[in-house]
Amino acid sequence: LKKVGGGRIAAHEIMLGTPAIRNLIREAKVAQMYSAIQTGQGLGMQTLDQNLQALLQKGIITKQEAAHKAANKDTFA
Repeated sequence: LKKVGGGRIAAHEIMLGTPAIRNLIREAKVAQMYSAIQTGQGLGMQTLDQNLQALLQKGIITKQEAAHKAANKDTFA
């Protein structure tokens, strides 16, 4: 992502191999993994949109840059 003031920064997701995540992988339910990552925030998991929101709140990226890369574009509209 382009940083405010120049340079670049990585945005990322964090997914841990919890029993729920492992089960979704085993059953090939990839579409449900995003929801499981959201639910696992207390365990340290983070969706891309949550990371983008954190970078935006810290003033590291612009709202436009976040919206361009977000999975749920409406979050940053």
